[in-house]
Amino acid sequence: MFNDVSRQHETTDQDEALQAPRRDGQFCPRRLNAGGHCRHQYEGCNKIMLTRSWPIIFVVLGFARPSAALAQVVEEHETEILKPVPGTYEPEHKPDNSEAAKRIILLTNQFREQEKLARVAVNPELQKAAQYFADYMARTLRYGHTADGAEPDERAQKFGYDYCIVAENIAYEYNSAGFTTRELASEFFEGWKASPGHRKNMLDPDVIETGLAIAQGVDSGYFFAVQVFGRPKSKAVEFTITNEAPIAVEYKMGDRTFTLEPRHIRTHQVCRPRDLAFQWPDGKGESRTVQPNHGDHFVVTQEGEKLQLRKD
Repeated sequence: MFNDVSRQHETTDQDEALQAPRRDGQFCPRRLNAGGHCRHQYEGCNKIMLTRSWPIIFVVLGFARPSAALAQVVEEHETEILKPVPGTYEPEHKPDNSEAAKRIILLTNQFREQEKLARVAVNPELQKAAQYFADYMARTLRYGHTADGAEPDERAQKFGYDYCIVAENIAYEYNSAGFTTRELASEFFEGWKASPGHRKNMLDPDVIETGLAIAQGVDSGYFFAVQVFGRPKSKAVEFTITNEAPIAVEYKMGDRTFTLEPRHIRTHQVCRPRDLAFQWPDGKGESRTVQPNHGDHFVVTQEGEKLQLRKD
């Protein structure tokens, strides 16, 4: 089973006594979408296999045949309680969970490179958050992005990660015959890769760090994987716009429109750089679109009847 979630923090500050609005982006969105599961039964087959993944959560009670399920994210919290069938777990193979996790990171970076994206580096704080949550789900058999009562970003913060973006994929696997190390890594990686929500997190162009852990329930045999991606707040893009013109000006950033009053300054901190589209009033000049970089300072001026935009 596979679940995913992502979240981001962005702020806008203004020099007058306005509260800086904070935008909570998606927790893939911060919300959860739950999906169903499907079972495939084969005559004469006595191997038990379960697969589950999320951009979020599910409940499976001891299936006696291969099954799979996917879920994505909506505004509700769900948790699966897993109950293994007694006496069914006698594995022929026992994987090395640590090596399987390293292989998933390797495969994820290869996948990103194939899509012309930068590799993600392992971050110690995200790694601790992933290990904690994988261990928790393996110990309690509670499955879901909020199974421990916390959100993915709260877990990242708990272990010292000051985030701008946090995204999380989770999944569990079960096979009564067990898995080799490569088989286990492949099951988790391919499951996430095939699911649109998880794939989106894996190919997020703005995340730069990751943590990944796998844990197994001692008695149940279930393997739980947690893949966390992040962009620290220190890598937020900050830029400033000053309106020196005698009239208010409007500009768009993403799907939001901002009005900047005359003789005012606004500073934006964003996790994901987006184009700024300045919309001048009729007869005041041609509209301008720019891509802000960290540290940029844009100034709106008026020369005669025309508005101008310059970058200092």
